[in-house]
Amino acid sequence: MPTSWSCPSCRRTFTQKNQRHACGTGDRDELLRNRPDSLVRLYEAIEAFAKSLGPVEIVTRQRYALFRSVRIFADLVVMTDAVRLVVHLRRRVDAPPFIKLVSSDKVVSHVAKLTTAKEWQAVKKYMKEAYDSSLSLACGPAR
Repeated sequence: MPTSWSCPSCRRTFTQKNQRHACGTGDRDELLRNRPDSLVRLYEAIEAFAKSLGPVEIVTRQRYALFRSVRIFADLVVMTDAVRLVVHLRRRVDAPPFIKLVSSDKVVSHVAKLTTAKEWQAVKKYMKEAYDSSLSLACGPAR
């Protein structure tokens, strides 16, 4: 098990000593302020699902949210008309919910623009996969 480091200011825990970060986890209400009810419900469904996967830290800043276990496995932006959700997988998935893929040496970031619960349902299994793979610290190259 890796040694963890806690920020002396905010007490958040990281696997890397002196991990660069913004202290605190933000304000969820700010993220959802003045958003249409449909997007608030969509965000709440995503958040509830993420929390059901296991220990998750959710960090919000203005209209952004990061979902982190040992590492960030998903992030999102609450837009005016949609939720842009990015799930970070260790493989490439060519599936209809994803409108863009961005590869790095260890992960492939899959971008979905969600407006309905049906669209969210199509992405859920990939968010679970991203969570599961985020628990492994020994990330090899993306496939």
